[in-house]
Amino acid sequence: MRRSRAAPEPVQVLVFRLCHPERIKFIHGGRLSAIVRDDLGRGFERIARSVLRRHIPLGRTFSPRFGVWLAPFRMKTTELGFDSDDQKAAIEEAGTALIHSLLETELGRASALHVDFHFGILREDSGETDPIRLHRRLKERIETLHASMVVPAISRRNFRRVLSGRHLDFQLQPIVSLRNLKTVGFEALARGPAGGPVERADRLFAAASYYGLHRELDLACITAALSRASTLPAPFWLSVNLGPDLFDPAVLRRLVPRPEIMRRRVFELTEHLPIGSPEKFAARSKSLRRSGGRVALDDAGCGYLDMGMVETLSPHIVKLCITVIRRIETGPVTLGAIKDVVKRIRAAGAAPLAEGVETEEQLRLVRECGFTLAQGYVFSKPRPASEVLSELRT
Repeated sequence: MRRSRAAPEPVQVLVFRLCHPERIKFIHGGRLSAIVRDDLGRGFERIARSVLRRHIPLGRTFSPRFGVWLAPFRMKTTELGFDSDDQKAAIEEAGTALIHSLLETELGRASALHVDFHFGILREDSGETDPIRLHRRLKERIETLHASMVVPAISRRNFRRVLSGRHLDFQLQPIVSLRNLKTVGFEALARGPAGGPVERADRLFAAASYYGLHRELDLACITAALSRASTLPAPFWLSVNLGPDLFDPAVLRRLVPRPEIMRRRVFELTEHLPIGSPEKFAARSKSLRRSGGRVALDDAGCGYLDMGMVETLSPHIVKLCITVIRRIETGPVTLGAIKDVVKRIRAAGAAPLAEGVETEEQLRLVRECGFTLAQGYVFSKPRPASEVLSELRT
């Protein structure tokens, strides 16, 4: 009896394609455009190494023609399992922001705004890894890859007005102790101007990425949130989100100069981009702790956060992301994996927080897993900050 061959293991391909590469020649001329092409290729290789460092690269990146760069790899599952879609989304989000920065560096900010690109991951089930044959198989799909940077429905000038802070709005969502189901703190969630094109948080941050103003938006959000919630009464604490480039104790101390207030502030380090030097952030974390502030790691189990980061940084709180909690009811294997991660978080001296608890059954299971904190619709949806603060004062 002839044995059947095992199916080949699928290959994932990171794809970066300029929509109109001839614009590079128009901007820089024929001679310089060859240099720009080489620089973009080297930049893409650095980006691929960064965003794929938790996966298995299959050889070097390559460019079958000007304006197209490919990086084949195989995807690893994480210790929580079943999260290939989460990993794909995290890679694409991080890569899109990094490619935009690369174009600004190589072409200049003004020119980069006129160069559209496509960025994403394509799956090839044949298992083909030879660059020439792989490109041949993917050629048509590469040409129809969806655009990664969608032009926002707001101009750069008007978006900068949003960043003044006066137009930013906030909602607060309670964070609950699972010991007694009482509210212990609130997370500040930024929103754009009500009724405007960037009212939704995803559109607000997408516009910031498009215009290369992500850091400015982060700073505006933190400044406005800390100011608006200055009346939050004790003993409740306030949690605010910030990216790695704003995780700076000196900046945060200027924003919260009073030690008694700093002791009720939690700074959530979000991981939309990979962190290259956890040790640097561990040193910053210690400095922030000495000022009384607390540190949380956001979105563990998704994107780029992992247990190595938890153990190096020693945060006060580690939030397991909503997509992990949504899988908690899928069976004993996933439940056992989550219990193991929660145990390791607690062993590292941090409080594990379950994010996105939406049902009574999920609440029962997160308590069974050993979480100490939780937030989600089962307790309360996010509500306008002014409304919440008014209720707390009365």
